[in-house]
Amino acid sequence: MNQFLPYFILLPLAGWVLSALFPNRNEKIIFGISIATVALHSIGVFALSLFWLYQDKPNVFYDGVSLYKTHDSDFSIDFYFDGISSVYAVVASVLTFSVMIFSRFYMHRDKGFKRFFNNVLFFYLGLSIVLFSGNFETLFIGWEILGVTSFFLIAFYRDRYLPVKNALKVVSLYRVADAALLLGIWLCHHAFEKNITFSELLNPAVLQEHFMEEPIYPLLISSIFLLAALVKSAQFPFSSWLPRAMEGPTTSSAIFYGSLSVHIGVFLLLRTFPIWESSEVFRAVVIAFGLITSLMATATARVQSTVKTQIAYSSIAQIGLMFIEVALGWHTLALIHFAGNVFLRSYQLLVSPSVLSYMIHDQFFNFIAPQHNIKNTLWGKLRLTVYMLSIKEWNLDNFMYRFLWNPLKRLGALLDFIPVRAVTLLFVPLFLVGFFFVYNRELLPPAALEHLPSAMAVIGIMLALKAFKMRGNAQLSWSLVIMNQLFSALSIGLHEEFEHVQILLFLSGIVVSGIVGFWCLRYLVKEGESIKLDRYHGHSFYYPRLTFVFMLAALSLSGFPITPTFIGEDLLLGKIDEHQFLLLGFTALSLILDGLVVFRIYARLFLGPNEKGYHEVAFRSS
Repeated sequence: MNQFLPYFILLPLAGWVLSALFPNRNEKIIFGISIATVALHSIGVFALSLFWLYQDKPNVFYDGVSLYKTHDSDFSIDFYFDGISSVYAVVASVLTFSVMIFSRFYMHRDKGFKRFFNNVLFFYLGLSIVLFSGNFETLFIGWEILGVTSFFLIAFYRDRYLPVKNALKVVSLYRVADAALLLGIWLCHHAFEKNITFSELLNPAVLQEHFMEEPIYPLLISSIFLLAALVKSAQFPFSSWLPRAMEGPTTSSAIFYGSLSVHIGVFLLLRTFPIWESSEVFRAVVIAFGLITSLMATATARVQSTVKTQIAYSSIAQIGLMFIEVALGWHTLALIHFAGNVFLRSYQLLVSPSVLSYMIHDQFFNFIAPQHNIKNTLWGKLRLTVYMLSIKEWNLDNFMYRFLWNPLKRLGALLDFIPVRAVTLLFVPLFLVGFFFVYNRELLPPAALEHLPSAMAVIGIMLALKAFKMRGNAQLSWSLVIMNQLFSALSIGLHEEFEHVQILLFLSGIVVSGIVGFWCLRYLVKEGESIKLDRYHGHSFYYPRLTFVFMLAALSLSGFPITPTFIGEDLLLGKIDEHQFLLLGFTALSLILDGLVVFRIYARLFLGPNEKGYHEVAFRSS
């Protein structure tokens, strides 16, 4: 049975590649390839699930290809199938098949018809990788694909202001989840002294053997994975991103944010449950987050004025209950709850335009003003307070800006004293000197070798913060990201147990993507176009092919799977010692900031309303 698991990844991949070969005008061919891919995948999932039940529900593991192997780590693509995978895969295949049929007519003659179906197929590929993943490394590949497709589908109407802006908001929080998942993988690598598989996590002897000497590991690993799950499933205090994600087409909202993608946090908790199963305190923490989210989201959903926002917060509330069910060990109930919530929210989103039209008509002819004033009682004042907080969505959006992004911007503003010339005149020679010592560590005294990695990491984070704050020339911002990546690699490369081939693998991805990105930016300048980051330029209107090339460079530079940069990031993180928390923190923050800066450069230059005044411009708010 296990030899069939790779085909559930190869089939969506083949369908995605094949559909990308046809132009937008061939709607029937593009739809035919897409629906055939999902249909065949659905048939295979149903057949595998029935055979799995007939075989008395064994845990199926497939030891896949190894992308990179060293003496202490093995970056391999493994697949796994059990009851959790079966429920998620069956629900995902049925729902995606249904929504694709609906989308054929919904997206008919839309100029982004091909782009929509390609994104949906790419999303389905990422979802399949997550659901059939056999280890955390494989899961992270699918996790990243889901994040990237979310960005593209939220910004699907890329000539409008608000979809692009909200796509950047969502991907900003997604980068936090990505970094959290990477840190969790790093902790697992040190705790188990190898790349642990999901089948091994089910063995209590393996957990007891590695957690007996270091009991702090289960709590740290569980906390990091919980952070990733909270962000991905829009739980408190990260709930505000989900309504903003509804800017894409209604059909993509029905697949992504009302149903499948937003439930991946529950899937992660189910996969990691053996790690924190015995911790009553941590289970109470998960229950607390789920309960707070459910109460706040329910109150918010009842008073929102837009139907999509109401559905989004209703889904968040139900997912909060699923967090509670997982923490209590009621996994079967959580899976049933997941299936019911997915189909209900997808149906609600698909019919929401019709319901909205009916409700507006009903309100116009049947409005009844309140008959009494509730301001004079304590209970009435309390109700009004909750009402106002719910209308403002409990100010969670403002909370994110004030306590997460604004402090980083203020730190970046403190670095304005660094002149532009310093990037080339100071930091490039400094990197070359450090790179020399990577291959000649014996020339450095032990004290310098001990503190030099942290110093290089500090320089890298300074460059990343400056790029994060910058709103000027895109070429300079792009170069700061590259320099940050180089210094981050240098900080880990000075580790005494580091292998030189790994840093070269990482640098190859940075150098190639950096050069391609510079060429794209230089081409825009040569054509007389602006590349300032203080506004949206919408260059994709005139340069669609250049937009695609720069998008590939941006994804590679930000560590998208399975580029050399991505493999290098995983290998480099594995070399950080478990006691080097300062170096780890700087490296994780660099990964977050680099992704944000790269996505912002791409969005500001190529997305949004075109800067030419004679084009139609959509309203800023929709």
